[in-house]
Amino acid sequence: MTEFAPARLQATKELPLGEGWLYEPKFDGYRGLLVNSASGKGSLWSRNDKDLGRWFPELIALAGRLPRGTVLDGEIVMPTPTGVSFLALQGRLASLGRESPVAFIAFDVLRCGDDLRGRALSQRRRRLLRLVDEVADTSLQLMAQTSDRDAALAWLEEDLSISGIEGVVAKLDEPYPKPEVKRWRKVRRTATMELAVRGFVPEANGAMRLVLADGPNLVGTTYPIAGADAKAIQSIALNATPAEHRIWAPFEDGRRDWLELPSGIELVAEVTVTTLDSGTLRQPARFVRWRVREPSE
Repeated sequence: MTEFAPARLQATKELPLGEGWLYEPKFDGYRGLLVNSASGKGSLWSRNDKDLGRWFPELIALAGRLPRGTVLDGEIVMPTPTGVSFLALQGRLASLGRESPVAFIAFDVLRCGDDLRGRALSQRRRRLLRLVDEVADTSLQLMAQTSDRDAALAWLEEDLSISGIEGVVAKLDEPYPKPEVKRWRKVRRTATMELAVRGFVPEANGAMRLVLADGPNLVGTTYPIAGADAKAIQSIALNATPAEHRIWAPFEDGRRDWLELPSGIELVAEVTVTTLDSGTLRQPARFVRWRVREPSE
């Protein structure tokens, strides 16, 4: 358990504009506090104060190489050739090993000998930069940061080649916020795309989650749709049959049973998605509108 509570994010639709704002990409990983105690014991804590050390022993080793009395705030990520992958990171929770090493991307230092939370972000950032250089370990990376809002907006572009950036975080150049204040702002990166509908997961009161596919591969589900949107395919849905395999439902209870539409039905939905990670939706998609085509002969 650590006495340091990580600052929390407030979701917004647009990046704030004005003097004093600094912007950082938000990578898709686990928020964490990397700690080396005054006695030299390394530890790793989630934002909810859960001990993560047993899952990421390489980061415990990294923590031991930090100066004593150091607390870093950052993101635990799984590097890939094109960026980072949250799904691959989740796989580490089952392995308890180092077959695919993770990295810690630090974006703040809360303690380094002295408590630094009362200092401005720019001052903490300079200390963090020196610390990362001193440690000189590839598993400890420094989060990119810019004061240029236009540069930050580029991190939200749909065609960004770096995978695993789920948004942008905006912070004022001020002391480290208390968690209940939610001074930091987060804007999610989104993309609009057309995906085939292979079936649906029934919900209460006639609602349904659409089961989506990209080509032959299932990618996930939508948030529940209801009303006119659900009624538009009611006649088609009556002929759906139980699917052979369960579908991954992000942020639900793992995999879900679903009903598959008859073969030959070409049903397409325009949806808004956040992260498509290794061909799988990281969060459910948001339904925009139908693209219904005639059944093939």
